[in-house]
Amino acid sequence: MRKTLVVAIAGALAVGAMVGGATIALAQANVVKERQENRKQTAAAMRAIKGIIDAKGPTAGAVEQAAKLKTLEAAFIKMFPAGSDKDTKALPTVWSDWAGFQAANKNADAAFDKLAVAAGSGDQAALAAAFADTGKACGACHDKFRAKAN
Repeated sequence: MRKTLVVAIAGALAVGAMVGGATIALAQANVVKERQENRKQTAAAMRAIKGIIDAKGPTAGAVEQAAKLKTLEAAFIKMFPAGSDKDTKALPTVWSDWAGFQAANKNADAAFDKLAVAAGSGDQAALAAAFADTGKACGACHDKFRAKAN
């Protein structure tokens, strides 16, 4: 009886470990998908602003997009829990240089603030310049923390 109980407990622990491991893997896959979706929305907002610049239209429409970029960036920095480094374009430096990654996030956030101010000013040239600076802030993060596309 005692041997049967020990075997049953060991079996239950093994199954629990497998299920727990699968749950962790699923959670990691979900956070990677959330990061990818966040960046797709970021790219869409940047394209919308670029469209406003290219059309030389009223800059006010870019204010909402800049606010969206700030919201997306605030969520993005929280999407890198330990262990979410599998099946992702995020480089290991995200986790090994977390302070640098946070600094890149703050730089992007500051660029989004400037973008919003420029958009609200009505000045097309200011919007175009702020957009270029925002692109540089995004690119700096990609250069250090994101794997190059094949």
